[in-house]
Amino acid sequence: MRSNEPSRAGKLHLVPAIEDKPVSQPLSPAELVFPDGLVGLPTLVHHHMKAVPDTTLYEIVSDEDPAIGFIATTADTVKPGATDKLRERGLITEGEWVLAILAVHGEPPGITANLAGPLVIDMEKATARQLVIEDPEFPLQVPVAEEH
Repeated sequence: MRSNEPSRAGKLHLVPAIEDKPVSQPLSPAELVFPDGLVGLPTLVHHHMKAVPDTTLYEIVSDEDPAIGFIATTADTVKPGATDKLRERGLITEGEWVLAILAVHGEPPGITANLAGPLVIDMEKATARQLVIEDPEFPLQVPVAEEH
């Protein structure tokens, strides 16, 4: 388990993922509150997050509008060291967990991760917030995978 991920946090119970992946996953859906909502979706405050089994992916779905949801992965899976850099800059604190939202773009389709607007989750309080980072080191669309 990573040092910034507590073994027991709020409504999240973390277990080690597959041995070669240094990520932990919640066992069951966890309630998350985004007090300020998400960028462009300020009224969507309450969400549920659950792990996609045997992956480093998480599904986050709005309780206010279950038609709105997304898939995310740890920022460190996309860009190793991203969490440490955000901590060094004072943007996150010890114990907070950083996820990057994934999206599908283009033809042929390709998957990208949004490092410019990562989600920061406080596992102890089961609260979350979205950062807005204006820095080329944290791009809006980092290629993750392409459809062949």
